[in-house]
Amino acid sequence: DAAIRGQRSRSDNSFNKETSGQRQAGDPKSDIASVWKDRYVRLLADLENTKKRLARDSAQEVERQKEKLLNDVLQFADGLDLALLNISSENDSRNILQGIELLRDILDKFFVKYDVTIIAAWGEVFDPNLHDAIGMVQHPAAAPNTVVRVERKGYLYRGKLLRPAQVLVAAS
Repeated sequence: DAAIRGQRSRSDNSFNKETSGQRQAGDPKSDIASVWKDRYVRLLADLENTKKRLARDSAQEVERQKEKLLNDVLQFADGLDLALLNISSENDSRNILQGIELLRDILDKFFVKYDVTIIAAWGEVFDPNLHDAIGMVQHPAAAPNTVVRVERKGYLYRGKLLRPAQVLVAAS
């Protein structure tokens, strides 16, 4: 116990000497205050950076979820397009045709609202960034490497590819 007390008093004395030396060199209260102020400023900057990172990450996640939703809606658009292609123009089918056209118009307004655009493909030069070639066909009236048939429409979301258009391309 006596040895431990002796060590404590020696370390306390050395601490007192160091702090008294600091007092002579500069005010310890201002030194401590500047250290805490520096820590505060750094923590505040870290907090602001974290807020910005979280806001950016959440915005990116919202965009990813929108893209997933829009991809699901595209299947609905494909179904309507197929129905419009395959329905007859007989009087019995006229009401069904009008209903499908109405649904397609509503869907087109939805796409405009969410900045989804259809990729113009027919008659365009094949672009592998926008088109997915599912085959090549001989077509005497079309220039080589030109889209001659669109099997499934492609879409852009805010200028970014949502789904490529599936197309048939004229062979050379």
